[in-house]
Amino acid sequence: MADRLEQYEESIQFLASYLEGFKRQEGSEEYLRQAENYLDRLRQADKGLVCHVSVINVLRGVGIYDPDGGAYLIAADCERAVRDLFRRLPVQKEVTCYFDAVYYRVAAEYLSGTEPAEVSYHVRGRRLAELSDIHANGRKKTVRVIASKKEEIVSEFRQYTTLKNRIDTGHIVMEGMLLVKRALEDSLQVEKLIYCDSLDSDSINGLLELCEKNNVTPYRTGQGIMAAMTNTNPVPEVLCSVRLKMHDQRELILSDRRNFFLILDGISNPDNLGMVLRTADASGADAVILLSGSVHPFNKNAIRGARGAVGRIPLYYCTDDFELMELLRGQNFKILGTSARFQSANLYDTRYDVPNLAIVVGNESSGVRKEILDRCTDFVKIPMAEGQSSLNIAVAAALMLYEYDRAVYHTLK
Repeated sequence: MADRLEQYEESIQFLASYLEGFKRQEGSEEYLRQAENYLDRLRQADKGLVCHVSVINVLRGVGIYDPDGGAYLIAADCERAVRDLFRRLPVQKEVTCYFDAVYYRVAAEYLSGTEPAEVSYHVRGRRLAELSDIHANGRKKTVRVIASKKEEIVSEFRQYTTLKNRIDTGHIVMEGMLLVKRALEDSLQVEKLIYCDSLDSDSINGLLELCEKNNVTPYRTGQGIMAAMTNTNPVPEVLCSVRLKMHDQRELILSDRRNFFLILDGISNPDNLGMVLRTADASGADAVILLSGSVHPFNKNAIRGARGAVGRIPLYYCTDDFELMELLRGQNFKILGTSARFQSANLYDTRYDVPNLAIVVGNESSGVRKEILDRCTDFVKIPMAEGQSSLNIAVAAALMLYEYDRAVYHTLK
């Protein structure tokens, strides 16, 4: 996702189409009025507006930022695109955000002053870096030095070494230059960054520039203190904390336009999970849902293997698998269960171009559980030559995801 100011025509077409299909509801009048106003201004080539676009295979969302009016309007057809666009908000600027009310929970995660229980099409607030930094008012962050293992920040990061604390605190840690830079470049909710003083000057300067852009506090320390903050070996030269929440199936956000979910049943290897999340992110899936009994995506190896997908693609963790399946069936989802045990439709003969689709992939040892398959609406089999009866879950997921991409998104490009 990038800010593409030259895509005015594409933004106009998307916003016009979005408004044409918008389902008017009580309270949406102000949102629609603002959207129509910005659409008219875009058609008049008003350069006072900044267009942000979310491209996930195809254009999935548009954000219109009005610096003078202190407003930001989002029109998007999936949660993933909405998150993309919220991350483009300037940090610490007071703005009124306009969005479809179905995405209010997402707004509450990114903006100060919002209450998740409220339902509204607009809210005023600021996108924060650190939650404790509400009154920072965009001041430039200076590098702080961690001189002792007794300092509070060392204890803070040490608690993130356990999965339970990562879940309880709603924070994960990105380690290593690749993941840290991606987190900053993607404008994830990075709070603090720590680097070793042994890091080369070019790398340090690049990190500090990104920290300033994202209003992130940078810290410098020695390798010995860094080793006390992580249990990774060899000790990474840079790490950062990222604010991130997990949600269960009761909070699943459904678009009234198109939904495409990948459901994972019984994935137990965190490295495999990381590869699946990386592929789901790359292929453009709207969200990944993990059924109960699956390894948690906040697992350290899963985060590393996902190569930046954790924090970018929406993730849900089930507490009631059957409730999820009934919810999807009630919303007219085509639920594709993958299994080699059935005389199922071939991977290449299956219809994917439906408004709501969920693909269920199971553990490579036992596959999708029978009680889950019983709640699927359709079945698909990946063809294999004799001698093999199963594929690695990451490979199976990749085949299914890209078949959907070929059948649906490729035709829209």
